Amino acid sequence: MKQIIFLLLLFSTAVFGQDNPFIKHMYTADPSAHVWADGRLYVYASHDIDPPRGCDLMDEYHVFSTDDMVNWTDHGEILRASQVPWGKPLRNDAKFMWAPDCAYKNGKYYFYFPHPSEDPWGKNWKIGVAVSDKPASGFKVLDHPMLGLPESGEIDPCVFVDTNGKAYFYYGGGGKCFGARMKDNMYEIDGELTPMEGLVDFHEATWVHKRNGIYYLSYSDNHDEGNDKEGVKGDNRMRYATSKSPLGPWEYKGIYMDPTDSYTNHGSIVEYKGQWYSFYHNSELSKKNGKFNDWTRSICVDKLYYNADGTIRKVIQTDNRLKAGTAKIDISPTTPQNGRTVHDPIYARSLILQIQDTRIAFLSFDLGGYTNPALLNKLKNDYDLDELYFCPSHTHSGATDRNTIEEKLTSIIKEASDNMFEAKISGGNRPTPQLTFNRLVIRDDGHAREAWYADPEEHFRYLNKERIPFGPVDPSVGVIRIDDAKGDPRAMIMNFACHPDALVDVRSVVSADFVGYATKYVENAFDNKVNCLFVQGGAGNQCSLFKTPTDGSEPEKFFDMVGRMGKLLGIEAVVLAKELYPNPNEKPSILLKTDSLDLASRFEKDVARIHFSTILINDKYAIATFPGEPFIKFQLDWKQEMGPYAVPFFFGYTWNGGQWPTYVPDVRSAALGGYGADWGPVRAPGGGEAVMTKHLNNYYVIKGLMRSTQGPGDHRLDDGTVIWKPDWQK
Repeated sequence: MKQIIFLLLLFSTAVFGQDNPFIKHMYTADPSAHVWADGRLYVYASHDIDPPRGCDLMDEYHVFSTDDMVNWTDHGEILRASQVPWGKPLRNDAKFMWAPDCAYKNGKYYFYFPHPSEDPWGKNWKIGVAVSDKPASGFKVLDHPMLGLPESGEIDPCVFVDTNGKAYFYYGGGGKCFGARMKDNMYEIDGELTPMEGLVDFHEATWVHKRNGIYYLSYSDNHDEGNDKEGVKGDNRMRYATSKSPLGPWEYKGIYMDPTDSYTNHGSIVEYKGQWYSFYHNSELSKKNGKFNDWTRSICVDKLYYNADGTIRKVIQTDNRLKAGTAKIDISPTTPQNGRTVHDPIYARSLILQIQDTRIAFLSFDLGGYTNPALLNKLKNDYDLDELYFCPSHTHSGATDRNTIEEKLTSIIKEASDNMFEAKISGGNRPTPQLTFNRLVIRDDGHAREAWYADPEEHFRYLNKERIPFGPVDPSVGVIRIDDAKGDPRAMIMNFACHPDALVDVRSVVSADFVGYATKYVENAFDNKVNCLFVQGGAGNQCSLFKTPTDGSEPEKFFDMVGRMGKLLGIEAVVLAKELYPNPNEKPSILLKTDSLDLASRFEKDVARIHFSTILINDKYAIATFPGEPFIKFQLDWKQEMGPYAVPFFFGYTWNGGQWPTYVPDVRSAALGGYGADWGPVRAPGGGEAVMTKHLNNYYVIKGLMRSTQGPGDHRLDDGTVIWKPDWQK
């Protein structure tokens, strides 16, 4: 037997450490993000005063910084309206310290801000400049506004310092955007202002950044839900254009951020430690504080990604809520080969789950098996998925047009991604009447033989027509239920271990087998408003008790039998699903760790490198994925290990890269023998146990319980007195 080769961890992901909004102790807007020479990322933000009065109560700019994108320091107020020498008090005590920006040059930090110079405020905007030797304190306002600009009307300043040291100034509002070179003094325009040409539907919020020699100008558009003609909810979207020059002309590229829950949006784009980020604002904090208002806003950040051609992918706005998306499509072949007919439709279903920037997806489909590394990587890349799991039901009667399956699977990932909703999750396992038996039955010589091997003395008959419940089996069904914010179920995962091979002898039809009947029953029970994804368990040695009719072998008898099996399973799944309700006290989280092992073949020379993930959702739902056809013992062991601490699910036949290992038996089954245990395409004894040991270890790692150093070893009395410490603690 070849030695099982342990590989290094491929990667692990966990929830993005912070949650949006990332500043919670005050209302902030218009984030201008920069990375300075000290290695920290700084955000310069405006401040909405509570209670708001539209946008005419904004004052007291603050600066926030971080070195890990998780922990933020508030450096305090750096400027307020009363410190602007050329500004005049406005009627009704209005304050208009709107969106700012900051730049560094000549050893100085220059802070730019708009402010009215007199009433009426709408026609008398100017751009002020404050200067400091430090990035977050000590700013002193110049006694005059910027020089070289028009007499009035400037808001939303943006200053971009190119890699060659040349600085450029931009401003824009009311549908107009202008830019110009700046003099080295950083408060005067060098030459004429230039209209920024090529922008589509420009409103305000100019921001310029550079990547790979290309200049990007991003901005807020004029979209208004009240006058929407595209069916888009919400207001301002963020658009962008590119150019080979910092002053254009610009080539419009599209929308990179959909509306938030705020009437406005204003953003910045910056690279930090090799990752690009999009900063923006919404009004989520006021909602969390119980007094939602468009004008008490809060700054947010999410990762931003570029396509290979330099275009920007649409930013996924995240917070600490669970988001989900789901879709379903018929994948039945239109012209089945070999004269076959479609008896019942076969489907593919998708489910995307996201919390903050951790995003995973499941694709279940009624096929015998399907792996596609190119498609997997493309979908992960295109839809920002940390992991994507292909979950074939393993129906032996599945068939589809392989030329269209990629298009169909892509379409339901896209549909799910385009229609994400706020979600709640619940899950559990429920005992069922025993619907399965272990198809490797122990015989008189102590070895096991397959269900299709009859003893000469009829101790065991062909295919267990008497439906004797041989074991071990797992007589239970698992359900993960996904509800929307209203509490209505939208998607479910049904987890059950059994080969869908009852119709293998009816070779003239395409069918989802019992899986199709079970999922249809569940969806019908919820008025077809849910998508029910079926995910196999450890079905490598599990067979349906309803595999063979007891009173004939006509096709219709098979269909009745398979339908009965599916209905019985569906009934139990529905009973469980209707008993499940999300716990409002659960904190949403997705933790996952993806690992890799080499599994040697038992009798051949090949080695299969497999990938598998340990997933923990809401610190409660523990999922172990396993590609190929694992035996039931791994499922039973996982449930026994996790049962006291989490709600366990074992996802067999689940592939997320690497190779498909075919059968993976446990050591005892490998010794007893039979198909998939000691003959056929089978992996060496001990391989499956090695995978499950990694799962268990990874569970405790992502839980944060597996220490990397020695734990405490001191002896302590009841009163807290330490009477002994080991050497490593001294």
